[in-house]
Amino acid sequence: MPSRLIKRHDQFFKRLLDHAGTAGALIRERLPWEVAERLAPDAPELVSGSFVDNELREYHTDRLYRVRTVDGEAAFIYALVEHKSSPDPGIGLQLLIYQTRVWQWWVEHQGQGREEGGRRRLPAIFPLVIYHGEAAWRIPLDFASGVDHADDALRPYLLDFRYSLADLGRIDDARLSREKRLRIGLLILKRGSGDGDLRETLLELGRAALSLGFDDLVALVHYILLESNEVEAAMLRDVLKEIVPDQEARIMSIAAEEWKAEGIQIGQAMGKAEGKAEGRAEGKAEMLLRLLRRRFDSLPETVMRKVRDASDDELNEWADNILDARSLDMVFGQAKPN
Repeated sequence: MPSRLIKRHDQFFKRLLDHAGTAGALIRERLPWEVAERLAPDAPELVSGSFVDNELREYHTDRLYRVRTVDGEAAFIYALVEHKSSPDPGIGLQLLIYQTRVWQWWVEHQGQGREEGGRRRLPAIFPLVIYHGEAAWRIPLDFASGVDHADDALRPYLLDFRYSLADLGRIDDARLSREKRLRIGLLILKRGSGDGDLRETLLELGRAALSLGFDDLVALVHYILLESNEVEAAMLRDVLKEIVPDQEARIMSIAAEEWKAEGIQIGQAMGKAEGKAEGRAEGKAEMLLRLLRRRFDSLPETVMRKVRDASDDELNEWADNILDARSLDMVFGQAKPN
């Protein structure tokens, strides 16, 4: 079986866009200028859940964000990732179905919409499709073009909407995003989301990231180490040695320290809120659990209790072990690599 850098595209994309910074960057950079400039500067609010049919979740991943316009009106950005290797001619109909579900959800859970002149008004939805297949996207970006009508005079009477598109394969690496986290995440989707030789994929990705900058290469290593995938630290070090000779240890160390810094920040925030040292320790434990889930998917209850009851020294030791561990047992020193 071919190795894969990304085991689950849906989980990868959701984690990528769960950060308000990356979601905000995607919205600002990939929506039409006319739309983006009319949105308030507030960070987008993620709406939990999915509007995709269960049988289509292998091919579609979605994220819904609540935003406001500069006039204070509620609106939504519906981001859909198309995981197929070639464009789906039925994407317009799928987007129509998903938008209808969003409006149904809004009516049921958020009220009846805005009243104006006795009319009920629903919030605007701006669809955005992110596609990372090999074939170029040549499907029209408006819904009406997919409706069978020979007479153009009928077009004004047809249901229509337009969606925005980010065809990653046709975007230069340096222009994927101005935000580093999003830029590297999209680079992984663009160049490393298929089957193939894992080492060659890592080499291609590493060289592409380095061409963007040293920090981008570090960010790439950070992503790869913490995602649930088949990449072992030893393989990653070997690839880095080929890309940046004599700097592989430094890059691995920087990437490891970055997530520790994130854990410290979370712990400090919790400790400040609770006014005690236990809050900082709890933040570090929760950060470690988050990384373990990303690396090994689901965690047994015994592991979660073990981490939450651990001392600061134990948490630091286990955090260091994550980089080389191929199993949960190896993280906790219960098994040794061959």
